[in-house]
Amino acid sequence: MHIVTRLDRETSGVVVVALHPLAARRYQMAMQNRRVEKTYLAFLNDELHEEKVVEAPLVRDAGNAIAVKRRVALAGEPGAESAQTRFEPIIATRGLTLARVFPLTGRTHQIRVHAAHLGHAIVGDKLYGPDETLYLEFAKQGWTARHAAALPMRRQALHASRLRFLEEGLGEFMAPPPADLVEFAREKMGLDLARAWPVGNLNGNGAAIE
Repeated sequence: MHIVTRLDRETSGVVVVALHPLAARRYQMAMQNRRVEKTYLAFLNDELHEEKVVEAPLVRDAGNAIAVKRRVALAGEPGAESAQTRFEPIIATRGLTLARVFPLTGRTHQIRVHAAHLGHAIVGDKLYGPDETLYLEFAKQGWTARHAAALPMRRQALHASRLRFLEEGLGEFMAPPPADLVEFAREKMGLDLARAWPVGNLNGNGAAIE
């Protein structure tokens, strides 16, 4: 088997696995040539009421003890990679936002860094959320009482919902939101994600369209 796409740990959703090396090459070349459209669902902290496009290059945070952490680069900083993400709010209510997110480039942790940069970090994000020491503590001890007090979810509320390849014959893949996101949407925002899937079937008040 050949893994074509990957997700961050704790991000749910579509992963493409090819069963033949020629198929894998076709998918990988499409990814390399950006002949793919990715759509994520994200629960963001605070209410975002208008579409935002973040264009901010990313760089490894070399001065941080957490080796995997990225940050927005300074102007002209060596090693910076261009990155662009579009955030499209679907519903903003009760101090939270359910958004479609379109990563227009494919950098490590891009959505999570850009969401935090925007001031709307992904709900439940241990690394780019309220306190990065939550990430270190989780790596050593697992979920603790401090995590439960600081984070409304046990993992980051980010879901790869749709992957559409633009090359002929490669197709489109979709994954409905998993149970933990469905429960969070119902309890915290009064939304029925399961009934409204695909999420385009939500109206402006967060109700499912019949």
